[in-house]
Amino acid sequence: MTKVTVGKEQLFYTEQGQGDPLVLIHGFCGSVDYWEYIIPLLAEKFRVLAVDLRGHGDSAYNGEPFEIEDLAKDIKLLLGALGIDKVYMFGHSLGGYVTLAFADLFEDSLKGFGLIHSTAFSDTEEGKEGRLNAIRKIQDLGIEEFVDGLIPNLFSDESLTALPTEVEKAKRIGYGTNPIAAMETQAAMRKRPDRNYVVEKAKIPVLLLKGTKDKVVSIDRVASASSPYITEIRLETGHMSMQEDPKRLAEAICSFIEKK
Repeated sequence: MTKVTVGKEQLFYTEQGQGDPLVLIHGFCGSVDYWEYIIPLLAEKFRVLAVDLRGHGDSAYNGEPFEIEDLAKDIKLLLGALGIDKVYMFGHSLGGYVTLAFADLFEDSLKGFGLIHSTAFSDTEEGKEGRLNAIRKIQDLGIEEFVDGLIPNLFSDESLTALPTEVEKAKRIGYGTNPIAAMETQAAMRKRPDRNYVVEKAKIPVLLLKGTKDKVVSIDRVASASSPYITEIRLETGHMSMQEDPKRLAEAICSFIEKK
């Protein structure tokens, strides 16, 4: 892990491999460790960078409010500090929201991008209420009890039985999330706009990676846009293909990039 100061933030990232740069952005209450199994597979062909978002993993949180767009700007500043002009970017869940904001703001810095179990839609009214409930739960019960309720829903029923070690590992990663940052991230996700237009207007390759057993983002809630630049791939996993089936996920990302 390497620490870099970007603006007011101190972000940690990990880097492995050589070739075209590829950025991985984790989901809510995750960290670079979400990508533990997939990074070595991708690093055989690419320069892989995985980043801890504000208040997640080892990255600091300065206590100030932020929006999803601010997280995208953090990534842009990080790439600038590393002297990297253009990347492929893949975001899981929350990381997909950050990726879409990055594509909206800095499309010229992308060679292609992908949503990994994420959505271009804004929250429904029910979803917005769920965000408020999550904030209250973190505030009242603490981050550990919140994560204990969150993580099992991210895995398919089959994976909950077959991969108990990975489920517990995801919980331990979540426990390390700064609780104030977690609440602020929920608020930011609640306010994010619909970005289907970003997918539709993109003139670079776009990957929509869907899990057929995903309990969080259903297949029909990933994006409404259609375009010749879009590739859709389905995996027989829940919301956590990077842990449930990392080999197939790595293959999907590689084939997406190589067919451009």
